[in-house]
Amino acid sequence: MSRSRCTFQVRGLDCEHEVGQLRAALKGEAGVEGLGFDLINGLMTVDYDDAQVEPRRLAARVAERSGLATTMVGEPEAQAAASWWSRRGLLASTAASGVALGVGLVLHHFGTRMGLSPSTAGPASAGFLALAIAAGGVWLFPRALHSLKQLRLDIDALMTLAIAGAVALGQWDEAATVAFLFGVSESLEALSVARARRAIRRLLEVAPATAERIVDGGVESVPVDRLAKGDLVLVRAGDQIPIDGTILKGRSGVDQKAITGESTPVDRGPGDPVYAGTVVGDGTLEVEASGPIGDALVSRIVEQVRAAQAGRAPVERRISQFARWYTPLVVVVALLTALLPPAYSWATGGPVWGVFLAWFAKALVVLVIACPCALVIATPVAVVSGLAAAARRGVLIKGGEFLEAVGRLRAIAFDKTGTLTLGRPDVVEVVASGEGDRSHVLRIAAALGDRGGHVLGKAIARHARDLRIDVPAADDYTAIPGKGALGRIDAEEYHLGSHRYIDEAGLCRPDFHDEMGRAEGDVGTEVAVTAASGPLGWIRLADRPRPEAAAVVAELHDLGLRTVMLTGDNPRAAAAMARELGVGDQRSELLPADKVAAIGEYTRAHGPTGMVGDGVNDAPALAAARVSIAMGGVSSGAALETADVVLMADDLRQLPWLVRHGRATLRMIHQNIALAIGVKAVVLVLALFGIANMWMAILADVGTTLLVVANALRLLRAGDPTTA
Repeated sequence: MSRSRCTFQVRGLDCEHEVGQLRAALKGEAGVEGLGFDLINGLMTVDYDDAQVEPRRLAARVAERSGLATTMVGEPEAQAAASWWSRRGLLASTAASGVALGVGLVLHHFGTRMGLSPSTAGPASAGFLALAIAAGGVWLFPRALHSLKQLRLDIDALMTLAIAGAVALGQWDEAATVAFLFGVSESLEALSVARARRAIRRLLEVAPATAERIVDGGVESVPVDRLAKGDLVLVRAGDQIPIDGTILKGRSGVDQKAITGESTPVDRGPGDPVYAGTVVGDGTLEVEASGPIGDALVSRIVEQVRAAQAGRAPVERRISQFARWYTPLVVVVALLTALLPPAYSWATGGPVWGVFLAWFAKALVVLVIACPCALVIATPVAVVSGLAAAARRGVLIKGGEFLEAVGRLRAIAFDKTGTLTLGRPDVVEVVASGEGDRSHVLRIAAALGDRGGHVLGKAIARHARDLRIDVPAADDYTAIPGKGALGRIDAEEYHLGSHRYIDEAGLCRPDFHDEMGRAEGDVGTEVAVTAASGPLGWIRLADRPRPEAAAVVAELHDLGLRTVMLTGDNPRAAAAMARELGVGDQRSELLPADKVAAIGEYTRAHGPTGMVGDGVNDAPALAAARVSIAMGGVSSGAALETADVVLMADDLRQLPWLVRHGRATLRMIHQNIALAIGVKAVVLVLALFGIANMWMAILADVGTTLLVVANALRLLRAGDPTTA
């Protein structure tokens, strides 16, 4: 079986009841294995077995069974502009319904005063009210028919039943009012979601559309998507850089906040990388493109955020599950409202028909209340607004699930090197304790360190070259994760690693063991160098803390979070660093598996625990954490792929903001849910007491939908990097 995925643009997909229509349209379809929906962008993704399914046929199947226009993303028809009717038809039919309703009501109430006889005013009024129902139902009734054929009680079916019931009761004005207000509701909901969609797109799509390409000494303006690797691009002062690349000529400050959220420009000159969507300051640059725009960092960020939008946060899934039983429950309440009072009246010898008509009218109002749109739209708009706002600040969150999880964190674990520190340790001491001098110790350590990828080994090799020491090649190199490495140099085997490693390998003499023990009391990390004959000496490296680290840790404590530093360093060096930064707890001499265990222990003791690292190292611990947060997404392509959250600017100060933002998003969701459910409950009670009628119920639903969308869009303001 070959599993594939395709994406469809669905016009009108902006609420849960369209999702229900789409699910019903593809229910039981052979080869369709999964569906995903992005309400904000109007997208449906389909996972399918390409041996059984032809994707293009699915669009026709959806249109036939649901009445929703569907096209595959990437197809020419998907890129074509929507027709006037699809863009303005709902608004036009609603306006026509409103005009007809107004004329009908005027004739009904003031016809005789206008000189019309009752026999003329009555039919004329009824005709205009019928026209209002027809115009208001142009979009509603066909979709309701699709739903009723499939025995699905969505909002379209419920509204149609309510209108039909009002007509059956002779309440033409009530039926016409409901048809008109439903059109208003749909129009306003579509407009509010479209506004959210535009606002989110403006936050994400920051790269320019054209570029100035240097050709044969001249400059030509070309679309950005025509640029290729190796093209030379001229970027003038104040312009956006159109493509990722490397500066060949020129120097300028570059405003990177569209990518990283940094509030101040960074200096860039020849040899430095630059990114599409960033803005040149007061200089002019010549940039060599590193690839097409599709491979640019900003393109990958946009795709990651769009993929995140299509996913659903746990709270969103819970609300959808609630909506699935909420609507049938309220429909049952409506049936009981219509049937129980007349049944009781019949049983007690009272009138039946009059009681039935009175309570049937109340039941129609309850049917209107069964629509869960405001409840269901409340969560996705808040989640997507939160994701987009974070992206605008240079914080890339891979999905609503992780945004919610960040808001629920109770502890954060930090990797030390490269996270709490600058990640660039320097050699501060070389001690020879056996055969050879310090240059020999450094030469052997540099040869082994040069072959591996560990930051300490690279620092030793860099230091040796700075001293103009010849660094030989190491053969038969083997890295031992969390401990060290071994290899052959000039046909002799050497070891480079922690004190613990050489102890376990049986290479440590008692006098050297004591010497290393005393050295470990100083700040830094000691790396031992040994030969088969015994220890050669040791090298101490020290890494500087990030300037912002202590303040960030203190701010996290103020937010009520526990902090812990996880490191492979010796206990005394780890304790010294933890004290300097104010970290609440520290665990030292940890192997990768030990860090996983520490994450599990913290989660059990204190609640959901996040892990902050570089996105590449400590992969098991990052995977074990509730949320993995990677530093430096600009420089690390791997971080974009591996972590749940990426701090693009490699700046820890975004971490407290992220926690506050996650909590604010959760609060927003809970406010919206409470508002939506509260209004429904109030109108339901009023309906049962005969105070609320159908148009009041629809107005309440419209108002609630607009309120929850407007409330959720406030999160977008948090995306301004100039605000706290």
